[in-house]
Amino acid sequence: MKTKKWVWVSGAILLVSLLLIVWFQWLSPSISAQGLSEEEANAVAIDQYAGDIIRTTKTHDEYQIEMQIENGIYNIKIDAKSGNILSLKQLEKAKEQPVEPKEPPTNTEDGSQSESNDPTTQDPAPKENTVITEQEALDISAKHVNGLADDDTELHQPPDQAPYYLVEVEIENGEEDREAIVQVDAYTGEVKSVNWED
Repeated sequence: MKTKKWVWVSGAILLVSLLLIVWFQWLSPSISAQGLSEEEANAVAIDQYAGDIIRTTKTHDEYQIEMQIENGIYNIKIDAKSGNILSLKQLEKAKEQPVEPKEPPTNTEDGSQSESNDPTTQDPAPKENTVITEQEALDISAKHVNGLADDDTELHQPPDQAPYYLVEVEIENGEEDREAIVQVDAYTGEVKSVNWED
């Protein structure tokens, strides 16, 4: 009889101990994880992508940073606890410089009109849509995320859309090596998006 009682008491103590361990592990990340402040998240974005912060918003577990970078406006998602960049997506392309109006023809002494010989006012030859090389896509991707591009690159040519490359890039950071898939427009060489793999 005493043995059964002892087994029941031991089992109850073991069960309570396990429940306490599980409860503390569930509660402890929310107690111990302070997470990033808005300033720290902005610093991560600026450190990774040189540009100007337009707006920063925070949800429960991530910061969304709208940022003006050289070739457009991007939305950057950063994990609020670890500071890892989760994704980069282009929202708007950079505005092109306005084209100067062409000078009107001038009258010559004999009354005929002549076109300006200024090469800056000449119409450029029409450009064909040419696809950048795979090596150019690798170089653009590696430079964009400060990593090492993998030779395993794919050119995608969906119907009714501009072709693009998907390039795998590895970022070596000690124990926290990360990989990103970078989408590069095959005509312009612009980075369209960056998706970070876990």
